Amino acid sequence: MAVKTIEIFVNKDKEGMVIEKVTHEVEKAIEKSGINDGIATIFVGCSTASLSTMEFNSESVKEMEQALERIAPSNVDYDHHHTVADSEGVGADVNGHSHIRSTFLGPSVTVPFGNKKLFMEDGIDIVLLDFDLIKRKRKVIIQLIGE
Repeated sequence: MAVKTIEIFVNKDKEGMVIEKVTHEVEKAIEKSGINDGIATIFVGCSTASLSTMEFNSESVKEMEQALERIAPSNVDYDHHHTVADSEGVGADVNGHSHIRSTFLGPSVTVPFGNKKLFMEDGIDIVLLDFDLIKRKRKVIIQLIGE
């Protein structure tokens, strides 16, 4: 059994929630890995972003944004907004909804693959959902385990 770990970076070019497709990057990692059959775990190690699978088109993205706004509204005064920043500047910001949304969806997805192809239906993609308020670069870890 082999294990390969690849880091990719996703630039968020606007403020507010962004949903970005990362399927192609996962497929490239599998292709270059030398692993034919196994599982791909895709992970984002932060508290204001998540990974999932979905149909990635403008209607589905809009519906997801609307659903998440109903689940964790951005216009609510969360306790998180009243915390004091720690020594690294974390806290004391108004992104409480971002933390709630990422907790609901979770930091990772695992997708099996065979013959170097993801076992996902046509039209389904792996997506990074970045809920934070600021522009930033996110590190996403792709770990491949298999033979």
